[in-house]
Parts: sequence; structure tokens; C-alpha cells
Amino acid sequence: MLGAEGSMNRVFRSLSLLLLCGFAACASEEGSAAPGTGGTGGAGGAGSSEFPAEGPESIVREDTDDFVYFFPENLDAESAWPALVWFNGLSGYTEDFNYNGLLESITSWGFVVIGGKSSGMNPSDSDERTELLRRNGAPGDVLFGKVDESRIALSGHSLGAFQTTEFSFEYRVAAAIQGGGTPTTPDAAPTLFMTSEGDEVVSSSVVINSFDRAVNDAWLANHATADHNDPRTDGGVYREPLVAFLRWQLYDDPRGEAWFVGDSCVLCTDATWSFDAR
Repeated sequence: MLGAEGSMNRVFRSLSLLLLCGFAACASEEGSAAPGTGGTGGAGGAGSSEFPAEGPESIVREDTDDFVYFFPENLDAESAWPALVWFNGLSGYTEDFNYNGLLESITSWGFVVIGGKSSGMNPSDSDERTELLRRNGAPGDVLFGKVDESRIALSGHSLGAFQTTEFSFEYRVAAAIQGGGTPTTPDAAPTLFMTSEGDEVVSSSVVINSFDRAVNDAWLANHATADHNDPRTDGGVYREPLVAFLRWQLYDDPRGEAWFVGDSCVLCTDATWSFDAR
């Protein structure tokens, strides 16, 4: 839990990011955007089909005023599960405009997922990570002891991606989608940066520059055509690489590793993506 000074600093940093994103046109996220395209390879996804939209796990959804949860129905199948904390874009979360399809897909591949219902990360008094750890430590909660706290990842879109690069030091790995800032500590997590030459809101150059400033291991996947709202709803072309990255980093899954490692990696050989690692 952050102290009073840390909480205030967090508020100021988040307000700065809001202004940055807003003036950079993050506010042009449209609430009526169509679902993303290419969720399983589709329109330009790296189509190995190793990680289709529906994974092997049936899922359960839980909602509160501040959070949406997805977790495997059979939680007892593993002693503890890796988890993902999700930060929204500036347009936030509504029942009609959200990332639920993406988060459901990630969950079905063996993850506990928590997302907030605010623009970007939730305020400090309803912090997603703190809430996830609270439930993991609460006897009688369905998630009690079911989250492997050594395997928690962070990801976000647009404003949430800028905040992901800022707060990744609290996580095992991170993935920033169509946004990225400057790490605030040398303890920043290894990070996957994903962007698109077709993003009309946050230029790919912003994300590429963030990748270049990374202080730990970093990967860059740049799509040829996806627009800024493509990650909304089902994750669009970003869904499968994100699942692959999480499976590789949190499960040591060689199918996920194959997307990112070697001269013949999936992202290296798909013409709709350009890929780099450092």
C-alpha cells in the first residue's frame, strides 16, 4: 500500500499522463467503436492459431462497482494461478465499451485477471493490485491463495499503457499496448511494447521511443494497419501476441516463446508485423 506522499505523487503523475494523452488525442477513443479485428490472427494477426480466442479453461466473471474479475471456473485445477492486472484506456469502462472479450480470452489460457472501471488505472483507494492481493489473502474468498504472487503481470491500452510503463516495477512482466512512457525506476519490469503504423491517436513513434528507453528486457511488435481502438472488446490483432507473451513469461510455455525468440519467430516472419527485441 502506498503511503500518503506516494499516493499524492501517484495522483500527480497520473494527472500528467492524462493531460499528455488527452492533448496527444487519446481522447479521440470513440465509445461506439466496433470490436477489434483479427482476434485470432484474423486481419493481420500473426496467424499461428496456437492461442485461439477460447483457451482450455472455462471462465467465471465477477463484477463490483470498481472492478471486473475473470478467473478459471475450476480454480482447484492449479494450486495457484498467474494473474494479470489490466489498465483501461482514457475512455474507461462501460458495459458497451470495454476490454472484456480480450480479458476473457486471456483468462481462458490460465490466468486470474482483474480490471478496473475507471479511465486508466483505478484511483489509489481502489487500486487493482492491492485489491487482487487482498482477495488472495482473505480466508473464505473464492480467490484465497489462488494467485501466485510471484507471477503477476501488468498490461494496459493507450493511457493505461503509459501508466503500465510507469508502474511496471511492481510486476513480473508488463505489456504496453498503443502507448508508452519512461520508466521511473531501474526496477521496471521486462516489457512488451505493441503499436501500429495505423494508429491515428498515439503515433507508433511514441511507443518506439518508449521501447528505446526501456531499462530492462524489451520487445517491440509494430502492426502495419490496426487503428487505435483495435484492442477494444476482443483485443483485435493484439490479443494473440499478448496471450503468447503471458504464456511464455508466466508459464515458460515454448509455444509462447516461439512468437518472440529466434530468427523464425512468429512475429519475425509475419509480414503484417515488424518486430524488434533488446
